[in-house]
Amino acid sequence: MSSFTRVRTRYTATALHFLASLCVFSLLLGAALLFWYPDSYFSASGGWQGIRLVAAVDLVLGPLLTLVLYNPKKSRRELMVDIGIVAFIQSCALIWGIKAIYEQRPVAVVFLDTSFYTVPAASLEAQGIDLAQLDRFGEQRPVLVFVDRPEAGPGLQQYLQLAEQQQIPPHEQIALYRPLAEHFSRAIGSVVDVQEIMANNADMKQQIERVLAKERAVIDDFYFLPLTSRYRNIVMMFDRQGALIAMINAPFKTGEV
Repeated sequence: MSSFTRVRTRYTATALHFLASLCVFSLLLGAALLFWYPDSYFSASGGWQGIRLVAAVDLVLGPLLTLVLYNPKKSRRELMVDIGIVAFIQSCALIWGIKAIYEQRPVAVVFLDTSFYTVPAASLEAQGIDLAQLDRFGEQRPVLVFVDRPEAGPGLQQYLQLAEQQQIPPHEQIALYRPLAEHFSRAIGSVVDVQEIMANNADMKQQIERVLAKERAVIDDFYFLPLTSRYRNIVMMFDRQGALIAMINAPFKTGEV
């Protein structure tokens, strides 16, 4: 076999590995966008950051190892061993990445004081909480809930103990969760100045105007409430009955892409 043929075969094997990896990555990305991080939660809750790590493993590490190790001069048995090693390393890294993304998926969006906050699955599961408990607030994920801070009694003591001793913030204390629909009138006291937002951010203005055109409505038909998240803040549009209509992406926070 000529040197050119060996090189061509090595690069062919690498290209086939890359295509196979791309198919796996596309399935993962589809699952993340459709089921784990719907709407704007993908960019707000770190979905992009997690998926970049998976892409580095699946689309770069695996094919690169094939390029380095694959040698047509080796025997069939040696090639199978090399391929098995590459597959094992890539699979382990990929499973770790998928697990990390899945555990950080938002399962609740909680209104606390003046803003909504996303709650990842890992935060509740770390407390030993069965996520099925969220079903009483709705089947859709993430579920929208309201935090009702206790003012006295055993509830206040438990809240303070979790917050001070176990460092569990109020928006991750499921005992404080209440149906958002029943407390929506309390949340709308924290509406944002959407006119100021539109005046200072052309992209957000375009997003809002598209929603208004689609709904055939005007700004006064909606409440605009903030969602504070790690990588990107969001403005949530609710109709007058408290139904979530749209989510408007704010720019990425400084230093995050």
